[in-house]
Formats: sequence, structure tokens, C-alpha cells
Amino acid sequence: MSLQNLLGLGGGAEVYVSVSPACGLEMIAVDKHGNIKSYAQTPIDYNEAQREISNYDDFKAGLETLFQMRNINPAKAKIHLSVPTVWFGAKEGLPLLLDDTAITNVVIGDLEQTYIFKRKEPMPFWFDALASSNSDSRNVFYTAVQKESINQIKDIITAMGATLVSVDCSLFADLKALYVTGIAAEQMQDGYSWSLMIINNSGFQMIGLQGKKILEYYEEPLPIKSYEGEEIYAAIENAAQIALMSTPSSALVVLSETDLVSAEILAGRLQFSGKTIPVEDNQFRKEPLMEMSLNIISEDQIKVSLHAIGGIQPPGVMPVDVNFLAEGGKTKVETAVIEINLGGKVLELTPNKASVLVIILGLIIMAPIGLAYYITGNMLVKKQAESQALDAQITQLDEQLKKYETKKEDNSFDPLAEIEIVLKNNRTKIMAYAALGESIPQNLYLTYFMTGDDGKINIKGCADSVEDVYVFFKNLKDSLVESKLRLSKLDLKNESLDKVINSTASTIDTAPYIFEITNMTDSQLQVFMNQLTSGGSDKKSSNNNTNANANANNTADNTEKAADKSNTANQETK
Repeated sequence: MSLQNLLGLGGGAEVYVSVSPACGLEMIAVDKHGNIKSYAQTPIDYNEAQREISNYDDFKAGLETLFQMRNINPAKAKIHLSVPTVWFGAKEGLPLLLDDTAITNVVIGDLEQTYIFKRKEPMPFWFDALASSNSDSRNVFYTAVQKESINQIKDIITAMGATLVSVDCSLFADLKALYVTGIAAEQMQDGYSWSLMIINNSGFQMIGLQGKKILEYYEEPLPIKSYEGEEIYAAIENAAQIALMSTPSSALVVLSETDLVSAEILAGRLQFSGKTIPVEDNQFRKEPLMEMSLNIISEDQIKVSLHAIGGIQPPGVMPVDVNFLAEGGKTKVETAVIEINLGGKVLELTPNKASVLVIILGLIIMAPIGLAYYITGNMLVKKQAESQALDAQITQLDEQLKKYETKKEDNSFDPLAEIEIVLKNNRTKIMAYAALGESIPQNLYLTYFMTGDDGKINIKGCADSVEDVYVFFKNLKDSLVESKLRLSKLDLKNESLDKVINSTASTIDTAPYIFEITNMTDSQLQVFMNQLTSGGSDKKSSNNNTNANANANNTADNTEKAADKSNTANQETK
């Protein structure tokens, strides 16, 4: 569906069609101000006994004729139909707790008892009666048409490409016309009690009203066509006297819809003390019921019925707007259509179309806001995620701090004790260095020395004799009593004894015995040597060997220092 169709631009014509026994089939088109700008009428037979159109083929032909006479394209036309009142009644004393569906069912049950709707399904419409202040029950008025008849009319209109918008009845069309023409405008003011008498070929109806609101309804069937001349007025007068006496009113509007009865003559014969207002909606009419456009010739202006005038009135003229197509058969108040001229095209703005327009404009306006909201929302989500991550880190750090505080409370970490351990380790190293310098014999050379923070000691060297090794070992043990040193290795070098025997000077290269002194176990010593070997061969080893590399570097420095000191001591001795 295009935006033009959605908003009602360039839609079909709006036409009003009414059906009545006296005037046949009428079609009216109105201008934007609601004034009649086009009118056409054609005869059609109406079965007053069955209260429906006699032949629907004639209805179709007559409707096509009216469209041609007024040069209106029926395609997409919107048709408002008003038909003669088939039935009108009242239902009193309904429980207040009944919902709308239950009331509709009660109304249908009453209608099915009537002679018309015993054989044809009713299409009802009901509304609440004027309730008194102390009422403990609910009263409703209802009207109905034959559902089959409306469906046939709807099919004919649909086949022409048009749309049936609403279906009204003559009673309410007449009331609206009496008000807008000014005929009974005074009587339809609030608080004014008056009566409406409608005469047709089937008899007459008497409606008691207060302003625009219906208070009571009475129908008297009369075979008016069977009477002649004066007999008709006498029969109506006699039958109406009782109804007039039981309906105290200030005014009486006499509306004749049959060519057999003059409203003016009948009003003069009725015994009524109040004001009488005759309305001719038949052959006795001498002037148009209202002012019309000059486009309509005088002959047609006189033909326009009160029924047709009421059918073109917008919703809201009366408290109740009858539409048999309303869902559930309950009163459904329609609202006026606003017409806006846009560049020669008329925009018909109804509440539904206005709602659609507001939605479209809202979407256009809200699109940038929605985009900004989307972007802002994503940023907010991202910031929230970052905030949550920071909260998680803070929570983790808090837990770690709590652990450290717990450890401190448990005295598991003592700073003074840790300082004592560091000082003890350093003291052990210093004592080891001092003992080493004091214990080296004359012909003994150190090739490797290592001492760590954990008190581990490892010493390697060579000597001219076994006695020198044992003297050195004994001196160390005496100086480092708690170190638990042991002589882990004492052996000859892998050189020939001839070279050793023929040597005339004692040097580190000619010393025949090698030894190793340590306080580590064989397994600890093996692990340490493996770490030392790994650290020396690859300076880019993994973090697991970092400590071993550090120890190896310290060991190398210590070895060089010890060797230099040993050699210096030997030279001084010599």
C-alpha cells in the first residue's frame, strides 16, 4: 500500500445512498463543507410487508444508473447506505451485570420472536436507554435489519468495485434531518419533551423524546392502503388518541412518508394540546426541506427526502450513530473527517489515518534518537564491561590483601625473623670466605668455590699431597663447625705419573691430587651441577633456570677470587 493511499489521498468518491418506499433509490454527493452538490433519484420497488427490497437485480441496475447520471466512477467509491426501519423495540429490566455480548444475545432472542426475523437472521444494533438515577436495572433500545438483505447489497456494491462503509436506518436519519434542517431544532434542546409521529403505508410509529434522547417507542400497524380518502385520517386519528394521551409532550412533529396521507391535514385533526409541526416527505411537499446548491435543479431539490438529508449527516449529530456493520451490534460513535488540501489533492484525515501519520512522523523523528541511543547503549555496555572487569580486579586484590592480613594475624610472616635469616645467611658466607683464606696450605690450589644463601658450600681444588688436602679440610671444619662439611672426592688427575715425578716446581697445573669438599648430599650436588652446566651452556634458558644461572655466576666469581687468594697465599709462603 502506497503512502498516498494510506493517508487517503486520491481515494474514491464518498456517496450517500438511501432506500425508501416513497422516494425509491436516492444518491447524494456532498462537498467538503457537507453541502449537497449532486443528487439523483430513481424508482425502486419495496416490499412493505416483508420490509425489504423487492428485487435486488433492480437495486443493482438502479445503483448503476445513479452512478452514470452523476458521472461518478463506482470503482473505489465509499458508500454510506440508509434503509427503511425494519424493526425497533425496547428491552427493560436487564441485570446491570450483563456484558455487551449477553445483551446482544438477549436482543437477538427477542427479535427471533417477531414475524420478520423468524425466517431471516437479524443484524441487530442496540444502545442504552436514558437511565433514571435510582435504576437498579438496565434498559436498552434496539433495531435490526435482515442480515441476508445487507449481505446481498454488500455483494452488489463490492462487485462494482466500491465499498460499503456503513448502514443506517430511516428513523435515526429522520431525527438527524429534523435537527440540521431546523424543523425541530428547538424541540431537540436538552430537557425539552416532545413526540415524533411517523406515518407510512404500514401504519404509524410514535416516539417520545427528551431533547435528542429517545424515551419510549410505540408502533401501530394499520392497513392504510385498504382505506380511501377520509377513512385513512379517521383510522389514524382513532388509533393515535390513546398514544397521544399517554405521552405528555410540549410539541408533536407529524412526519408523513406516504403519498396517501398529508401531514398538514392529519396534524389539524389530531386532538393535541401542544404545538404541532407537520413535515411532508411525500407528494404534498411544496418546497425543499433545506437550502441546496444551485447545481441541483428545483425539481430535484423538492425530491430530496428527509431520509436522504439525514443520511448525509456526519457522526455526532445525535447521541447515537447507528451502523449495523458495527462489531457486536453495539453503538459505535464515529468521529468527523478532517479534509486538508495539499496542492490540489484532498487529504481526508480520519483518526485512524492520523494515528498512522503520527506513527510515520514519530519514526522519522525517533530514527536519529534511536541511532544515538543504540550507539550510546553499546558504549554503555562496553563501559559497564570494563567497570565489571575493574570491579573483579579490585575484588581479587581485596581477597589477596585479606589473605596477607590473615597471615599477619596468624604470625605466619615475621619481618624480624626474615631479617635474621638474611643476616644469618650473609654471616655464613662471610665466615666461609674467612675460613677459606685462613685454611689454605702452601701447596694447595682452589679451582672452584661456591656458597649460597641456604648455607650450602662446595669447594674444588688440587694439591701436591694428600696431607695438604686433609690439613685444609680439617682447618675448614674447625672454622665452620656447623657447616657439616665432608670430603666428597679425593683422587689423582688423569695425567701420567712420570710428568708428576719429573716436575721440579709446584704449580696448579702440576699438582697431582684433586679434591672436592661440600656439605651437600650426592643428590643435591648432582642437581646443582646439572643446573650449573645448563646455565653455562645457554644464557637464554627458561625462567626455571634463572636461579641456577645466578648461582653459577656467583660461583664463578667466588672461584676466581678464591683461586687468586690461594695463589697469593702460596707465593707468600714460598
